[in-house]
Amino acid sequence: MACKKGCSKWSLVTGACVALGFAVIMVLCFTLQKRTQPGCVQAAACRSDADMMDYLLSVGQLSQRDGLLVTWYHAANSQKEMQAALSSDIMVLEADVTVEGLNTANETGVPIMAHPPAIYSDNTLQQWLETVLASSQKGIKLDFKSIKAVGPALDLLRRLTEEGRVRRPVWINADILRGPNMPISIEVNATQFLNLVQEKYPETTLSPGWTTLYLPQLPNGTYSRAMVEKMQELVGPVPQRVTFPVRAVMVRAAWPHFSWLLGQSER
Repeated sequence: MACKKGCSKWSLVTGACVALGFAVIMVLCFTLQKRTQPGCVQAAACRSDADMMDYLLSVGQLSQRDGLLVTWYHAANSQKEMQAALSSDIMVLEADVTVEGLNTANETGVPIMAHPPAIYSDNTLQQWLETVLASSQKGIKLDFKSIKAVGPALDLLRRLTEEGRVRRPVWINADILRGPNMPISIEVNATQFLNLVQEKYPETTLSPGWTTLYLPQLPNGTYSRAMVEKMQELVGPVPQRVTFPVRAVMVRAAWPHFSWLLGQSER
């Protein structure tokens, strides 16, 4: 009986040790699994300034190098739109960045995800980036609607990149020149925008554009040679990759100008 009592005691201790060991192993396995979850593995394609198609090919979202196959989700700003975009098979997310309470007494300086005229959102840029980076392999394009949002946003991107959390291309976009049919000037200050990128987050792809207005029922102009030459004057000296967002319906008539622009650099 004494032996039986002692054996029971040791059985309890052994059982507890086994249970504890199993728990430790499970935690360790879970941790390793989280750290080694599938993602970008080719170092050159995983950088924030990498070629978007190289990245999409490396993570298996593209089967061939063809930009026409890349799919985009536009204005993934609110929590609802962001989650819808993340749940889709879209390859690249585009979202708009401004400042909370812009140009009001309630302006906070916090970058949020909203398209003018909206100046409030249920999604800050920090929330958006942390969610997208943690739960997807989608490329990122941020469209800045106010120069006030650029500095704080680039500081945030810099921190996340230095922490090793940005392992995909990031495109930084703003309409920095007045474009076709625009009756007023609402573009982001070009000099400030380009200088902030060089100062705070040069490891990116620049996507500078023109403000445009298109009214289907009225005669519309297109991009002029002067507009295109001004863009070349601004972005010609920058070291980053550059991609130009344009209004598709206006491109054909202005193609000689854009062909000239694209021919100015091998980037």
